Amino acid sequence: MGKQPFLSVISNKQELIFSTYEESREYQAKLIGLWEQQQRVLGYTEHTIALGTKCLNEFLDVSNKFIWEVTMSDADKFYLGLVGRGLAYSTRRKYQSTISTLLEYLKTRHGHEIWERYKVQVPNLLDKFNRYYHRKDDHNGQVIPPKPELLDRFWNGMKEEMKTARKYSTVARDYTLFRMLELTGLRTHEIIMMDVKDCRFDLGEKGKLHVRFGKGSKGSGFKRRWVPMLDDVEILLKWYLERIRPLFTNETEGPLFLSEGGVRLNKHTARKSLARRQEKMGFTKEEIFSPHQLRHSFATRQTELGVDLLTLKELLGHADVATTFNYSNPGSDHLEKRVRMAQEKWRNQLLNFNKKGE
Repeated sequence: MGKQPFLSVISNKQELIFSTYEESREYQAKLIGLWEQQQRVLGYTEHTIALGTKCLNEFLDVSNKFIWEVTMSDADKFYLGLVGRGLAYSTRRKYQSTISTLLEYLKTRHGHEIWERYKVQVPNLLDKFNRYYHRKDDHNGQVIPPKPELLDRFWNGMKEEMKTARKYSTVARDYTLFRMLELTGLRTHEIIMMDVKDCRFDLGEKGKLHVRFGKGSKGSGFKRRWVPMLDDVEILLKWYLERIRPLFTNETEGPLFLSEGGVRLNKHTARKSLARRQEKMGFTKEEIFSPHQLRHSFATRQTELGVDLLTLKELLGHADVATTFNYSNPGSDHLEKRVRMAQEKWRNQLLNFNKKGE
């Protein structure tokens, strides 16, 4: 945000009033605070309001302007950045909805006040060329999971890096975190918010993960669920808890994943690290995958193994099975595999029936 003073001309006396950078920053904070209060009046949860504020701060950081200064070009640049981060269409639409809701609030409740202070009108950032509309594929079924060979290249690359890395602990931590994203289908926020106590090796066949900060629907707050440790996740986690986490802290309780400073790892740091490590390995822009794509990879793999949609819905923490349907992208030979699985199941049942009849 520019640090130049703002000039206003008031009344016929041509009185000059300057708003300093700090005064404008305080005024913007006040406006956003009033908007947050209005969201509470409408019944939104504190979590939803906090996410909205975070979205606004991201937008303002990218534009480097005050909210009354932003332009359509700033909005286009921000939306393009969201696409580059691999965010789902529905997530990008929520970002846009938050920004447009704030601007509408400012225009209605504080438009005259902003005009008096800065002689500018509250901007309109949307038109038919950049507006995200609600659509049937709002769950972004077009997200393509990384190809298996690409994932193998990445995991092998991280294992090799662990052998020589100066910061072995952070590489091993990131490897565990990223592998969990792929093997459990959990969201980044869900894993980051886990504590050691949420790893329950005493439950189920091989253990379960207690997801306490699952994504709720329509601002309903966090939704809890239990996720079984599949595909040797329990082995990975035991190795991490016994060998890696102690490199960050002597405490046996607390956050599962820690930063080098000993505090809970930030989800944005984790996301950036995933992209940075791929870039370091020489992945092209087209090859680099996001945490969200790893979630799709999990859904696709489970579908190919024969897991039904209702079970997958519970594993992914979806409120609607239609969302789950869009997460699965099985290969071209999926139908043949499912037919063979059904035939094999039928043969086994027939053999058991014949043995009982003998």
